[in-house]
Amino acid sequence: MTKSVGSLDEEEEFELEDARERAAERNAAIESTFLDDFVGVSCEEGDISCELTKQSAREVLWARWNAANAGVSKRTKGLALFGALMAGFGVNITLIKVAQQEMSADLFALLRFVAGSLVFAPFLKTALRDDRIVRGGFELGLWVSLGYYFQNVGVEFTDAARASFISSFTIICVPIIAGMSGRAVRPLTWTATAIAVAGLGMMENIFAVPGLVDPAQTTAVADAIAGDAPASLRGDLFTLASALIFGIHIFRTDCIFNGVNLKHKESMGLVCIQMLTVVVVFFSLLVKDYLACDCDFTVIAGEPFTEMPWGLIAFVGVVTTAGCVYLETVALTLLESQEATLMYSTEPVWGAVFAYLLLGETLSPSATAGAMLILASTVVGSLGVNDEDVILDTTASTPTPTPKPTLAKKGDAATR
Repeated sequence: MTKSVGSLDEEEEFELEDARERAAERNAAIESTFLDDFVGVSCEEGDISCELTKQSAREVLWARWNAANAGVSKRTKGLALFGALMAGFGVNITLIKVAQQEMSADLFALLRFVAGSLVFAPFLKTALRDDRIVRGGFELGLWVSLGYYFQNVGVEFTDAARASFISSFTIICVPIIAGMSGRAVRPLTWTATAIAVAGLGMMENIFAVPGLVDPAQTTAVADAIAGDAPASLRGDLFTLASALIFGIHIFRTDCIFNGVNLKHKESMGLVCIQMLTVVVVFFSLLVKDYLACDCDFTVIAGEPFTEMPWGLIAFVGVVTTAGCVYLETVALTLLESQEATLMYSTEPVWGAVFAYLLLGETLSPSATAGAMLILASTVVGSLGVNDEDVILDTTASTPTPTPKPTLAKKGDAATR
């Protein structure tokens, strides 16, 4: 049966409209991923001709991305990238400990996040257009600041290796905090919590364990409450408090932006606002100390500016903080959320490795056993996580947005 000219026109018009819709979907999806940073076309608002050129550039970039991923599987690349990221995140606590030997921890945090915020400064303009991002970034930045303040105090009194494992409590804290707000908590979360608490007890010698902790060497809970506990216990408690604060930060991130599809540049701008908030908070702490001290600033800084470890500051701020945060947005497009969560659990292992290599720290038998239990708790806590996030599929004709951190993941990397 021969179709009329009119019906052919309608069919062609339908196919053209369908193609336009699919192109618009690809355009919006690419805009929500790190790929949009490499388009190289900047348009003024309302410039339709420029937007069409930008959309074509995105299509070309997407085709190149697919071609680049044609050899090695997406999962293999994701695992390799996550391995490098966890090494970068894991070394941070050890490097903070190294920096504390030469300068003020507050000043190091200030300079570290100044360097990190400069990396994300190009994204700030996009984020400042949305008041919700500005307000949310400021609140989240305050949580991050408090978390890092506690972490700095904790690392000052305890070993970097111990602090690395205790910091992983964040993974467990997030679903518990969510449960306290009325959300459902999976039974495995409570199991993981019990394992982690047992591990912390062994690490702190709270109770005797045959062959690991001698009864005569146990730390009495009453002494800990009275303040007569070893300095390492106080440091561990501050580190545990920082893990809880970082958990609250992740939870508040989910509360503020749940259901909000932030574009990639908006997400990176949000990270920049949080880092700038951290800078302001630690600058205020230094000003307070300076006014109270009535002394030369060198006394507070710990070292003259000319003798500070600027290479270390730049490395931590640019590479292991900002660089790892950015690459994390790439890695999260390559692995499913459950695998990503399991990879996050390896971070304290890297922390212990670097603490040994750079500081010569080793864990006692009881602390090692406790650390293994804490590590096991993070793995147990990640079991049975539903893969609710969409994954960037390099074989698909339409890319899907970068998954934002959820309560199933360790969370926003600005908290590292």
